[in-house]
Amino acid sequence: MKRILIAGNIKGGDVQESLRFIERISAVGGVPAVGAALNGQDAAALAEAFDAVILTGGFDIPPERFGQEPHRSNRYDDPLRDASDERIARAFIAAGKRLAGICRGCQAVNVWLGGTLHQHLPDAFDPVLWHANNILGRHNASITEGSMLASILGAGLVRVNSSHHQAIDRPGDGLAVCATAPDGVVEAVEGKNILLIQWHPEYMDGEHDALFKWLLG
Repeated sequence: MKRILIAGNIKGGDVQESLRFIERISAVGGVPAVGAALNGQDAAALAEAFDAVILTGGFDIPPERFGQEPHRSNRYDDPLRDASDERIARAFIAAGKRLAGICRGCQAVNVWLGGTLHQHLPDAFDPVLWHANNILGRHNASITEGSMLASILGAGLVRVNSSHHQAIDRPGDGLAVCATAPDGVVEAVEGKNILLIQWHPEYMDGEHDALFKWLLG
């Protein structure tokens, strides 16, 4: 059975979200575990021991990482998590293993690969859909035909949820947009062994379990 690492939610207040990922990975036949890396050796060991990794949700990415001043709406409080997540992401990418980024994980990996973010969607899109605090709701996203994501969920319209006020602006190196919302907000980008999605499949009651199956290879 394939072993899937869940990285990011290592603080006590994030246990419930980690449990949702554990449930979904187990449901598709994977063996989940939650972990962090204090240094590069830890990250390399995790990349050797696990078959794939998920980087999960949370607060905003420090904007100095992509050359911008902080927006007044920014919320950031976990530099230790950022350091751990980045070590893990780079180790799995170097090992050629599959990586999925969910919401904040999507944004973070994009930034670490040289991309940028819109810091506050209402300032960048007019009009903008209700993306923030809509994790139990649904809106449409359009998946690009011929993309890797299309091979997982199908091309065309798909229903997704939302809980974010930031999103990808310029994709990072080696990444391409593969899904957008009707307002133009980027919902997913992809690269070799990398799938970064803005929505939360762990809260969709198995509707998008194909995304977790992709991690199993």
